[in-house]
Amino acid sequence: MFSRPSHLNISDHAQQHRELIQAYCQLSIQPNLSDSDTARLDAILASAETDPLISFLIDEADHMLAHLYNFIDEVDIAEQQQKLQDRLNEAWLNQACQDLTYRLKVSQCKSLQQYLKAQGFYEGVIDGVLGQSTKVAMEKCCDQQGELPQPFPINTPDIVSC
Repeated sequence: MFSRPSHLNISDHAQQHRELIQAYCQLSIQPNLSDSDTARLDAILASAETDPLISFLIDEADHMLAHLYNFIDEVDIAEQQQKLQDRLNEAWLNQACQDLTYRLKVSQCKSLQQYLKAQGFYEGVIDGVLGQSTKVAMEKCCDQQGELPQPFPINTPDIVSC
């Protein structure tokens, strides 16, 4: 039988650090700090170096303060998010191609090539080989349509012989 752990969850831990994070926020927005304030901020940051939860909470507080005080350029954030999405899409496509190279049967690869050719993305021979021209066509298809062709042949299950 599954029993719930007796330790506190992340929300309970975060509540324990509430005063610390509030103090950090109050200190971090001050234009000038006294020596005692500087020592307190140093102590908070030192605790973040040894406690991953405090570090996480401080990062989140910094992010919220940056939005609150307009330190973050929303256009820059959108550009960074698009770059990240492009890299994720590229990594996903590379992984999908690698996976498909091993999983697709020749007939399935031919179906993919036929689909890509019919959509105007593939100009090669329908040979059932997931080569560079097929990968380039898949990338063009993803760029234009936002995804690989669905539901076929990517979601076509492998035929298993009994």
